[in-house]
Amino acid sequence: MKLKLFNQKFKLLIALFFMSSMTILTAQTVTQVNGTVVSSEDNMPLPGTSVIEKGTNNGTSTDFDGKFKLDVANANAILIISYVGFKTQEVKASTNMSISLVPDASALDEVVVVGYGTQKKSDIVNSVATVDLEDATLTPTSDVNEMLRGRIAGLQVNVGGGTLRPGGTSEIIFRGQGSIEGSVSAIYVVDGIIRDGGIEDIDSDDIESIEFLKDASAQAIYGSRGANGVVLITTKRGKANKLSVSYHGFVTTKTIERNFDVYSGQEFAQLRREARRSTNAGDEYSPEDVNFTALELESIANNDFVDWEEELMKNGLVNSQAISVSGGTEMTKVFGSINYFKEGGIIPTSSYTRKTFRLNVDQKVSEKFSVNFDVNLLNDDTERPANVNVITFSPLGRAYDKNGNLTRFPSGEDASAVNPIFNLREQQNDEKGNDYVINVTPIWQITENLQYQLKTNMTRRTSERGQYQSSLSSAGDDVNGIARIDNQLRESYLIENILTWDKEFNDNNQLNVTLVQSAQENKFSRTFTEGQGFTNESLGYDGITNAIGNVTVERDKNQQRLASFLGRARYNFMKRYLFEVTGRGDGASVNSANNKWSFNPAVSFAWQIHKEGFLKDVNSIQELKFRASYGSLVNDLGRAYTSLFTAVGQNYIFDEESASGYSPSVILPNTDLRFERITTANLGLDFSVFNRILVGNFNWYDARTTDLLLKRGVPSTTGYEYTFFNAGELQNTGVELSLTANIINTDNFRWSVSTNWSNNKNKLIELYTDGDGNPILADDTYKYYVGQSVGVIYQYQFDGIWQVGDDFANAPQANPDSAIKQNNLRPGDIKIADTNGVDDNGNVTGVPDGKITQEDRVFTDPNPDWFGSVSTSLSYKGFDLFVDFYIVEGATKVNPFLNTYNNGGTLESKLNGVKVDYYTPENPSTTFPRPNYDAAPTYLNALAVRDASYVRLRTVSLGYSLSDAVNAQLGLDQIRFYVTGSNLFTNTDYIGYSPEVNIRDTYSNADTGYPDARSFTFGVRVKF
Repeated sequence: MKLKLFNQKFKLLIALFFMSSMTILTAQTVTQVNGTVVSSEDNMPLPGTSVIEKGTNNGTSTDFDGKFKLDVANANAILIISYVGFKTQEVKASTNMSISLVPDASALDEVVVVGYGTQKKSDIVNSVATVDLEDATLTPTSDVNEMLRGRIAGLQVNVGGGTLRPGGTSEIIFRGQGSIEGSVSAIYVVDGIIRDGGIEDIDSDDIESIEFLKDASAQAIYGSRGANGVVLITTKRGKANKLSVSYHGFVTTKTIERNFDVYSGQEFAQLRREARRSTNAGDEYSPEDVNFTALELESIANNDFVDWEEELMKNGLVNSQAISVSGGTEMTKVFGSINYFKEGGIIPTSSYTRKTFRLNVDQKVSEKFSVNFDVNLLNDDTERPANVNVITFSPLGRAYDKNGNLTRFPSGEDASAVNPIFNLREQQNDEKGNDYVINVTPIWQITENLQYQLKTNMTRRTSERGQYQSSLSSAGDDVNGIARIDNQLRESYLIENILTWDKEFNDNNQLNVTLVQSAQENKFSRTFTEGQGFTNESLGYDGITNAIGNVTVERDKNQQRLASFLGRARYNFMKRYLFEVTGRGDGASVNSANNKWSFNPAVSFAWQIHKEGFLKDVNSIQELKFRASYGSLVNDLGRAYTSLFTAVGQNYIFDEESASGYSPSVILPNTDLRFERITTANLGLDFSVFNRILVGNFNWYDARTTDLLLKRGVPSTTGYEYTFFNAGELQNTGVELSLTANIINTDNFRWSVSTNWSNNKNKLIELYTDGDGNPILADDTYKYYVGQSVGVIYQYQFDGIWQVGDDFANAPQANPDSAIKQNNLRPGDIKIADTNGVDDNGNVTGVPDGKITQEDRVFTDPNPDWFGSVSTSLSYKGFDLFVDFYIVEGATKVNPFLNTYNNGGTLESKLNGVKVDYYTPENPSTTFPRPNYDAAPTYLNALAVRDASYVRLRTVSLGYSLSDAVNAQLGLDQIRFYVTGSNLFTNTDYIGYSPEVNIRDTYSNADTGYPDARSFTFGVRVKF
């Protein structure tokens, strides 16, 4: 009884906070009515049915037996009875009511959000994917993109060095990289509003649904901004029902994940000795005092070494709390939420704290007029870590002195490497941000078939980033401290006039037409200040005005405007043949002077084969729909002033004094710069068979980017550094398959298995030629080659390690005509394969020619042959289990640990590295060369090209929900406890923290940044 009383008081408190604007009912005489709600099909009770007194906010819902009690204003009150999947009924209130709801066949057809509207899933003509939020939200993260990994066929989540840090955000790449210098990221549309930038302000608990527009016909409604895919996010809204309060809280602990070993102290000491030995004449060891500092020798003698990973890496802790309230009447519906998320990083001085508030109000003013009002507020605080790669630090020496104080130089004063813990302590790197997003949408239902919406949006984000590197840090040592403050302001304003006409003429003809006029303005301003030289460092970056050394102040400001006109027509003939035509014209201020406007057309067709007469008696097929679409969209340039003359501040000497002036910026303007245009053909098949036991879809696509945007250098005599121009054609083609098998579906036990599989082939079809007919930029510097993928690895082929007894005199690498001649080739060096030759006419012969030349390099596509996921979901009574595997096969990566941080010049700076089986005369390894103290071994890059395929056990989640009977006794609607493990196991041959490939830059050091983590989450969901 006390618990129920507490719940009632708690709900009242939340209601007053979120819904203080709602009408307060005055006291009056009431009549109590009661009844039972059941299904007309099987006479089974319908728990959770909404029972609302018409015209009021007075309501309740049925219990687990389908029963309800409600006090109404008078005996003649009308009750509105509604339940998902059944037709709503209005009945006169009375006592001992018996209400039987009839199933609504149309309601059972899932409604999917598409651009500027919704559609029944069965009527969709385009390729649209819906994300299972119940599974996706099992991944505890502040990054919505990471929730989508493995959920949608064809979608990849691109990670870089900083995206895994607390508060880091990744990038969605869909169906391969369709541009080089232009935009490749999918856009986000939240509650109908295109977002410029990220969606950090959205908490996953506030999301109602996520859809992904995959083909050009679906994306065309968003024109030049939707060419790389569109993520549609719909947030939760209030429902005309009793007040409902939900709570979700979880705690996550994170630990580092890696699949490699580093050298122990003694092993690293021996590596140093061997590196000196292989460099010395006569293959002799150097004296110990030459190899090591005095402090390092002491460390070796005492067998006392530093485990930097243990010293630096700690368990990260995540704390997330979310509470929301939903309810309302026929006239006013409200959803509100408060969310708190804090993540402590694995690396000290890294953390992220986010606080959000959301209020969505739907107000019905009259039968024909309503207003939707949304406000979302965000406050976040990010503590960014320094880029610390702990495995690259020498284990020789000590992190702390005998008194427990941090040492600045762990290997001694005569060594250059600074203690990474010391560096972290002597640095600040904080960023504070505030966002607000306001949407106001008046809706006028002009007639039964005609509706007008005025959609308005204002978005504003301010951020302040402060950095300080003290005079004792590595970066601030030479200048007596560095302070930086970076203040940014981003603003966006949107107005859209939307007119929708929907008419069903008869059973065989239905037409839907949408017309939109849109205008948007984006503003950006930035003030950056840097100061050097501080006599008082106690204030950190807040004392930047006290700098006595160099002071730099920069001011950036730009404004972009976009005007659009669009139309879409959908025609449904005989409920079997579906047609759609879309066209959007975009005019953008960022476009070049001679190409301000673009047009984005698309057409699509779908045939619902299962509704044909020849299949009407085939009971095993519930859905069989063929889809075809074709569209041509321009790709948003994404940056301002690329085609205009701009100037930057530049001081000059006049009359022997410094004066302020201006000089041209680094970009040579190109007033004829054209848009990239992506033209996509898509064929698809949706199917559901065996009474929906097997459900899936198949897609084939071919996407071609013409007028490919590239950047190239220009002669310094022009006064500029580079220019943008249109240079070629790029192709992405692939296949996607999604399947779900609902194997068992009974009242007490359910089991399903889902999988999706994708492959994409990326190829540069053409590079435009210069005046001499030579392809522009087709060289090794830019890694662009006709017939190969963007970012292809073009490298010599590793062929083992030279051994004692090999024919060094006739080795191709020793040939005087080789590209890189090795005069002193010796055992332990890298062997390169001689695979090609060139005849007298300059033609490649494909036959070895006894020398290593540029033609011996081979192309390796870094992109995977395929990628996908396999998941299974089981539930038995109150228990539920979800297991998810993510798979990448055939990916290749240049491993930075092998390419840079092992062997060679790094040893001169006393750095450690990934442990490998290197060559010595006593250990004639065939996998890794002899260590070299002075410089990296020749052709080391060839050895660093490694397979990055992997299988990852991404999620295992076990939950338990209390029964309806227990919930009723506790006064709750629902309560679920769960435990989730993420990134539990990764099977890969790749050596590093993560085998993830940076899709946009194969050569980047992505896995030398913030490390990947394994996590365990404990959480609870409660609904009152």
